[in-house]
Amino acid sequence: MKTWIIKLAVGHLVVLALILGVIGSKFGWFTPENEPEVRIDCPIFSEGCLFSLDKENYQVKSQEPLSANKPVQLLVTGKAKSIHASWQMQDMEMGPNNYRLLSHDQQHWHAQTALPFCTNKRQDWLLKLDIDGRRINISTVSS
Repeated sequence: MKTWIIKLAVGHLVVLALILGVIGSKFGWFTPENEPEVRIDCPIFSEGCLFSLDKENYQVKSQEPLSANKPVQLLVTGKAKSIHASWQMQDMEMGPNNYRLLSHDQQHWHAQTALPFCTNKRQDWLLKLDIDGRRINISTVSS
């Protein structure tokens, strides 16, 4: 009787571990941190910043100045098949907050995002973009 209960408990733990693994993979919890191909500073994010990948030019910006208590409408212009974004603090992991940008023409991309909550009231941010599997880190600040 005890063996049956132990086997059942182990089975449930295995199923739970598999479910957590699938969920973790979907939300990028286990994604290895690759070095970005491009690093840029963008002090006034709402005015936009330019960068290039393989002779393609891109612009990234927000519709309004960055603020921790308002949604951030993220805009990227440039040719791509897919773009994902994540806001982090400089040298501090803020947990998973992955956003998939949407486009109707694979040239103009947008997503409503939010800066993660920071108890230290810091204002230095790192936007991590993934454009077709290539990483770009953009340093900026909020008001």
